[in-house]
Formats: sequence, C-alpha cells, structure tokens
Amino acid sequence: MTDAGSAGGFAPIVEHFCAAARARLAATLAQLSPAIDGEEAARIHAAAVEALHGNARLKLNRVLLLELYAAKSAGELGDGDDAARFERFVDRCRHDDFGRHLDRRYPNLRARLTRVLDEQCGGTATLIGRLARDRESLATLFGRPAGRLTGISLGLGDLHAHGQAVARLSFAGGQVMYKPRSLRIDAALDGFLERLFPSDPQRIRVPAVIDRGDYGWAAHVAHRYCDGDDELRRFYRGLGQWLAVLRLLGGTDIHLENLIAVGPTPVVVDVESLFATAHGTAPSGYGDAHDLARELIRTSVLRTGIVPSRAPTLGFDKVDLSAAGALPGEQPRVLAPVIAREGTTDAHLEIISVDVSPAQNHPSPRPELSRYWDGISDAFLETSARLRELDAQAALAPLMRGFVGCGVRDIRRATKAYFEIGRMLWHPASLHDQAKAVERARDLFVRNAAVMPAAPSSMHEIDREIDDLLHADIPVFASALTPERVDAALGSWRAMRVDLEEMTIRSALVVTELNHRANASANAPPDDGQPRYGARRPHAEDLEPRRRALAAQAVQRLLGLAVYGEDRSATWITPGASSTGWHVHPLQSDLYSGLGGVAVALAGYRREVAHGRADPVAGVDEAIDGALRVLARMTAERLDSAGGFSGYGSRIWSWLRLHDLLQRPDLLEHALVYAGKLEAEGFDADRSLDLIDGSSGAIVPLLGLAERSGDPRWLELAARAGRHLEATAIVDERGARWPAAAFAEPVAGFAHGAAGIAWALTRLALAGAGSAADRERWNALAAAGFAFQDRAFDAAAGNWREPASGRADIHTWCGGSVGIGLAAADLYARTAAPRHLRDLRRAVAASRGHWGLSHTLCHGDFSLWELLARAAALDPDMPADDGTDATAQIVSAMEEHHGMVGGMTREAFTPGLMTGLAGAIHGLAGMHPHGRSMSPLLLECG
Repeated sequence: MTDAGSAGGFAPIVEHFCAAARARLAATLAQLSPAIDGEEAARIHAAAVEALHGNARLKLNRVLLLELYAAKSAGELGDGDDAARFERFVDRCRHDDFGRHLDRRYPNLRARLTRVLDEQCGGTATLIGRLARDRESLATLFGRPAGRLTGISLGLGDLHAHGQAVARLSFAGGQVMYKPRSLRIDAALDGFLERLFPSDPQRIRVPAVIDRGDYGWAAHVAHRYCDGDDELRRFYRGLGQWLAVLRLLGGTDIHLENLIAVGPTPVVVDVESLFATAHGTAPSGYGDAHDLARELIRTSVLRTGIVPSRAPTLGFDKVDLSAAGALPGEQPRVLAPVIAREGTTDAHLEIISVDVSPAQNHPSPRPELSRYWDGISDAFLETSARLRELDAQAALAPLMRGFVGCGVRDIRRATKAYFEIGRMLWHPASLHDQAKAVERARDLFVRNAAVMPAAPSSMHEIDREIDDLLHADIPVFASALTPERVDAALGSWRAMRVDLEEMTIRSALVVTELNHRANASANAPPDDGQPRYGARRPHAEDLEPRRRALAAQAVQRLLGLAVYGEDRSATWITPGASSTGWHVHPLQSDLYSGLGGVAVALAGYRREVAHGRADPVAGVDEAIDGALRVLARMTAERLDSAGGFSGYGSRIWSWLRLHDLLQRPDLLEHALVYAGKLEAEGFDADRSLDLIDGSSGAIVPLLGLAERSGDPRWLELAARAGRHLEATAIVDERGARWPAAAFAEPVAGFAHGAAGIAWALTRLALAGAGSAADRERWNALAAAGFAFQDRAFDAAAGNWREPASGRADIHTWCGGSVGIGLAAADLYARTAAPRHLRDLRRAVAASRGHWGLSHTLCHGDFSLWELLARAAALDPDMPADDGTDATAQIVSAMEEHHGMVGGMTREAFTPGLMTGLAGAIHGLAGMHPHGRSMSPLLLECG
C-alpha cells in the first residue's frame, strides 16, 4: 500500500488535511509534562508529524493526481506559467469548498482519513504514555539509566490494531525497540535457547525484552559484520541451529528483516509467529506420495523463512526474501508506483523498477553462502540430535510447556495480499463507490481462501479484514498458545524425517546459488568449466566390484530418500527450475529431472540385476511400481513444451523405455496418450525448437512410437515437427541455425542448438517419414545445420567455439564437444558418412581427459564416458583401453568424493536423470563390459 512521492508538490495540501490531527497530538504531548520535557516533546512531535504526513500522503496522492488532471482539463487553473497554475491548484485544495467537493465525489474519504490519522495519533500517544511510565525500568536493558530521549523513529513497519506500530527510541543510555504486542513469547524462547545451549556466549538468541502484557520493550540489535572466517563459520552454524529450533517450534516469517547478523551470532528480532498451524491442501490427483511430498515441503524448514525460497508471491516473483538468501546482486528489481513530475500540472503516476532494499541479515558485505552449506546442514543435524536426546529423556515436553499462554500471531493471509487490496480500497474509484469496492474485496478474499486453507473464510472474519484495510491497518490474527497447540507442534516434529529435512535444507541452499548464478548471467554455461570433482588417483584395480558397489549404493541412497504414500505411490523431492526461478518441489513427470527419468533409471538397473550385471537392492521393485502409479496419474496433465527432455517428447520416450525395460505392453498406452495430446496441440506455438524444450526433441520419440505401435500417424506427426523446423530456420551463407530461447543468439551445440536439430532432421529423413521431397529438404536443411556447426569449429583450439559466448572450452553434452560427438557417433553408425566420423574424432580429441566437471549425464563425466565408449566401438583408431580408463576415472572420482556430485546442484541430493543420482545409476549400470543401455542422451529406444 505504498505510492512513492516526495515531500514537495502536494505537501501543503497534505499538511492542510493533517492540521486537526497535529493539533490533537500537540495537546496530548502537553498533558504528559513533566514526564516528557519540552525538548523531548518537540522531538516526538516532529517524528509523529512526519509519520502522519507520510501516511496521509499515501491515501491522498492518487485522488490529488486525478483532481489535478480534472482541473487542468476543465481549464480551471487559469493562465500563467506552469508553476503559477500548480500553485493555484494547491491553494484551491486548502479551502473548505474543496473539502465539500471531495465529500460529493468521494463520500467516505475525509471520514476514513480522519479516523486513520486519529488512530495513528492515538497509537503515538499510547506509546509516549507507556514511555513515561516505564523509562526507569529500561535501565535493565541498557545496564544503566536510560536518560534523556535523544531520538525517535515512528511507524517502523505496518500499522496494526488501530494505528499502532513498532518504534525505535534512542536515549542517552542506549536504543530500545517499542513493540505494541506482548513479548512474553520472546522471553520464553530465549529461556528455551539458554537451556538448549548452556554456557555458550555466542549462542543464537533473541533480544532481551521487558514484557508489559499487551506491549513491551526490546533491546536494540546493532548489525555487525563478522571478523574473519571463524566468525563466519560460527554464524552459519547458528543458522543451522535456528532451523532445528524453529522446525520444532513451528516457526515462520523469519525473513530477511527479522534476522540480524551480529558478528558470529544470528539474532532473530521478531518471533511472534511460532507454533504455526499446518493446514492441509487439496489433493493434487497425482497420488498420496506426491501430496505427502508437497506437505513435507510446506511444513519443513522452508516455512521458517530462513531457508531460501522463491515461491511465487504477489508482486514479488523471483524475489528471495529469506534470511539466509537474498544475496547481494541476485535480487531482481521490483515494480513500484511513483509520482513523476510532481509539483507541476503534468504530475502523473508511473510504475518504475526499483531495487529490493538491502537488509542486515548477512554477516559479510559479499556473503559466500555456498562455502558454508556443510556448516548449516551439520548444525541442523547436531541440534536436532540434541533435541531428540532431550525428548528421549522426557525433558523436551516440559521445556516446551513454558510457551503455553504466550500470545502468537497467525499468518493466515499473505501481507502482500493485504497491501494490494488495501491499495485498491484507497483508489479514487473505490473512494467514489465504496460499496462496490468492498464487494470486490470480499470476492477476492473468498476466492483466496478457496485455494489457501489457512486464509480466513467466514464472512465475519473477512469483513473484519476489510474494515482494517479501509482504515489503513494490516489485519492481525493473534491467540494465546494452548497446551494442545504446543503438543501438536511437538508431535509434528517427532514425525518429521530428519533425512528429508536435511536434504531440503541443502536443496534450498543450492537453489540460492543457482538463482544467484542465473541472475549474474542468464546465458552462462552450467558451470565455469573448471574440473572440481575428478579423481586425484584414478586406478582400475578391482574395478568391476567397485563399480557394482557404487551403483548399489546410489540405488540405496535414492530409495532411502523416496517419499511413499499409503496408496503405494512413490516420488522424490528436488530442487528445480520454474518461471519464477529455482525452488524445491516434488518431481514432475519429465525425463530431464523428473519422475520419468528416475523410473527409467531404476527399471534399467532392475534389468541389469536380472542379467547378473548389477547387485540386487531391496525395494527397487516397490519404488518402480510406486513411481509408475504417480506417472500414470500425471498423464492427465497439459504441457507447455513439445521437447524431448521437458515436454511431450520426454513423456513419450519415458513410457517407451519403461515399456521395453519392464516388458509391460500396457505401458505403451501412456505414450500414446501424450502423443495424442501433442498431435492435438501441434507445433505452431513452439518457439523453443531445441531438443530439450522444443519441436526437434519430439521427433525421435515419435519415431520410436511409430515403430513400436505400428501406427504411421506418429511418423506424420514427426514430419509436422520437421516442417515447423523448416519454417523457423535461419538459413544463409553461414548455414542453418535456429533461435535459442535460452541464448541471445543461435548456438551450435547439441541440446540447444543447430547440431541437435540437424541430427533430429537427419533421423527424421532416415526413418522414411514424409514424402521423398520432404526427406530431400530435411537432409539439405540438416546439412546446412551441420555446416553452421562446422563454421564454429576452431582448429587452433581443437574444439567448437560457441557463437553465443565465444568460448571454445566447453566439453559437455548440452552445449559442447560431447553432445556433438554423440550425435556424430549415432549418425555414423547409421550412415557410415565420413563427415560424421570426422566429427566424432574431433569431439573425442577435444573431450578426452576433461573429467571432473560433475558426475552427471547432462554436463559431466557420464556423458563423456558414453562418448568414449561409443567411439571405441565404432572407430578402429581408438585406443583399446579407453573404455577401462574412462570407467576407472568415474569410479575412482565417485569413491573419492563419497558418491555422486551434481553439476549445478553440486553435493545436494538431486534424484533426476540428467543432473542427479538417477543419471549416476544409469551410467554405472551401463558400464558392465557386456552391458549396453539405450541412451537417454540420444533418446534411444528399442
């Protein structure tokens, strides 16, 4: 509910409308003498007037802009220069006739504004009266007498409960925060922390408080950066301790402004939202496991507000408001209304983008959160274990009983929603027809309650909310903690899965890093190209049993972090990308990072076990069956992409592979369902075009479906995709290329660029789709695409130079030499064309030895292994021991790094196929000397 505006321009009009409130405030202050002396009263009066004027300006700005425009349009401002005409408008607005005019046009404006200002004055008067009574007792917070009042800041935060707000008061003896709520829960929490972390002078804490029942005083907390790495490590361990404590106590709303870094100690300065009640959500229709995963996320440490999260928020999409996140340089700008050309007759409202204001939550000017992931995670686990010990000793429940009777605030509706509806209720149109605006607000609140279980839904509660907003208050729902509510929080904590909570913390921390990188450079490759996770001492001794052991361990870890439902469905939780940035969510159904890819990897491992090439792991069959239950329900979804890794093509391929691996004919029906949806939607709206997200990615899965089903309609659908690629190609003397959604200009690589699209067109022609003329055009266009790829090859660098970035050191499947080499290997095996053998050899030469970027399929060691394995099978000039050496590199690296390390997500658990643990399972299972898995990298099936 904020419209920015300067102190000039309309300021004399605002002062006029605030005159009566100022007079009442002055009279109130005069009555408090001698407890408040004249100099102190003057300071208070100045701060109160500033707050009054600011509040009134927000309510009047849009009305005054509209009235200015109307007067100017009607020629009522007379002649002369603009300054004189504007001054006439200001003078006109300070006469009684203008007030009566406002009453006719906006019948409720002056009455509502009078009440707002009176209540704000009343809140200030209440504060000063309490100060007069409590000044001497503030010495307990300062360690010395408070002394004279030297400064005061009013209106820090929202107005609540008839004009009351937080204030900061400065005395000769120190600073203190006034809070118009009970601070009993702050005192109870600090006592709890003292018992949990005894004799630790740097323990996590809340400010010292004086509780006065319905208000209180809290010691002011001054931000300080850490001094050296030891303090930084201690600070981030403190964040982990806070996560463990708040998970137990049902803490929420600890966002960036509610946590202050005081050297090595993270201090939480507002703890009124503990013991939050968890409200259920409507079933997704995807099964119990998916719904349980959603609930685990919703009730996990994510809701504390400390852990980074970018769930869509009204007006704040992609903004991270968390206490641990909100890294400098990573925040997008947000939109804010301002008055442009204020003080002229051309004044008008403009929407501009502004930076999110920095807070004091970080322990250093340029925090490196990723350096301290382990410390946060370890401290969470250690503190959770300490709490488990207390619970086992029957000591935890008595400690928590100390919170019974404390007042807590229930966050039942997003504050931003209140801001937006409040602004609407103070809009000139709403002031003109208040009844209509109130009905609109009711409708919005009712519809919000239908999708947000915690939101107030009774008309009595909604009308109370609207009345608060009509008079500039943000609604607050508060209650006293009952024994039952405290016990419910303890029960929820006892039922939590610590492994999933820890995984969620790591995932959320990864999300912060990913969003930071994405904001820094939208076109950056998945990593900086520097190997970090290769083997320091690779060796091939006992290689086969080591490979089998790693594969079995990877499967065990994947199964151990699964979420199972009562209906025997199964899924996983992962960090993932969306239009609002990276966040944590249950798996979707796609191949790239979703449930389809995980199911394929487990089914492939099951097949290797059946052939004696992998070790049995208990629970694989149940996990596959559970994943299929969710995937089958997800076939009802409508997708935004045709792509082979994220869209319809990915689902078609996944079901084809599951059909083959599990030898279940019924699974083919699910592939047909997705193909039918893609047929109905077509490709005309596709602008991605690439293999991952676009039309080219649907071609090879459709070819496989046509072969498996025997239905030529899927060949025709693949041909439609080919024709769409023809229509969108850019063809000139450089060759053929296609726009790339993720890059500023077309690229040459496999997953996003010309190499992959040319490969798909060649496969389309080889499959016999379309007419002879179609196939001739597709082959010609593919040749032009490969010509564009050829132009990108830098002989001096020995690699393809990416046109978008100019780099010639990318050795990955998605954007570098590995992907180009795999496409060349596939087409050489099918056509024996010399150009493809040439490209295969170029790719092997460029890629060999570049181990350790990650242990993934998309941009890591497993795709490099596959390139070398295919080259060894196809090219007689390849060294005979390349395959063994490559396997030794990966097995040794994973042993040294204690398991699989992802690329973008690093050590965080990621279940998905292309960037996570399922890809490691697929890769390790396929390394047996006599094994040969169909590759998802080339969308192989059959």
